[in-house]
Amino acid sequence: MSGLVEAQAGSPNTAPVHLGAPIRRVTFREAMDSELAKIRSVRSTFWTLLVSLIVSVGISVLIGAVRSANWDTISASDRATFDMSAVVLGVYFGVLVTGVLGVLVVSTEYGTGMMRTSLTAFPRRGTLFIAKTTVLTLVVIVAGLVIAFASYLLAGPFYTKHGVNLSLGHFANLRALLAVAVYLTLIALMGLALGYLLRHSAAAISALVGVIFVIPIITNFLPGTVGKDVNKIVPSNAGGAMMMTEPNISGTPTLSPLDGFIALLIWTAVLLVPAFVLFRHRDA
Repeated sequence: MSGLVEAQAGSPNTAPVHLGAPIRRVTFREAMDSELAKIRSVRSTFWTLLVSLIVSVGISVLIGAVRSANWDTISASDRATFDMSAVVLGVYFGVLVTGVLGVLVVSTEYGTGMMRTSLTAFPRRGTLFIAKTTVLTLVVIVAGLVIAFASYLLAGPFYTKHGVNLSLGHFANLRALLAVAVYLTLIALMGLALGYLLRHSAAAISALVGVIFVIPIITNFLPGTVGKDVNKIVPSNAGGAMMMTEPNISGTPTLSPLDGFIALLIWTAVLLVPAFVLFRHRDA
């Protein structure tokens, strides 16, 4: 009987069970399917993405309409600053909502105790972490593309009728729209990382607000050129640089689109790497 539990008498349908049989490893595809099912079934996913869409596109359209109506009162130097980044200006307001989605993807599981269930089903923590990160990335990229091109279609005409070049045949303009999706995705991943690090929705969202909105304010008060140099690389300004078609179009020193992307990528890695390490080594 070594390694076997024999069927009890009177239970003809009970088959012998091999206690020493190897446990089948859960595949990455199964982890992905599980995370997709979870993110689709949670109401907060739909509402946060919808709010981000409405806020981002709505504010872009509103600003475009006001500028168009008051075009004659805008100075020539100010008009020269209008590029594709002006068309998607509302994303600066909607980005926080996308970051909150990243937080909730993790923090709600900790808050409800579902993380223990997830780790029981998927004991390989690295696989679960990568699957969750990949699903969030895919969802936000799609949402970001919708936001970018909806802003272009609805807010763009307010600028093009006054001669602003927004043709997608110009690579810089297309690149600026694609950068919207990248910006939103990296901020969402920062939110995800904070969710893992703090494991509490309110704390993680507060930290995200600090990173996106408070740090730029603080850097403005730093003396000399230090404040200006640091201010350029904070997440919101690095993301803004990604969406500009001309690096210095505003007349103030800014990062190039590539440098902005690198700076934002570093911010994301600084939060995501320790989040991964802690997730693998501490209790749920």
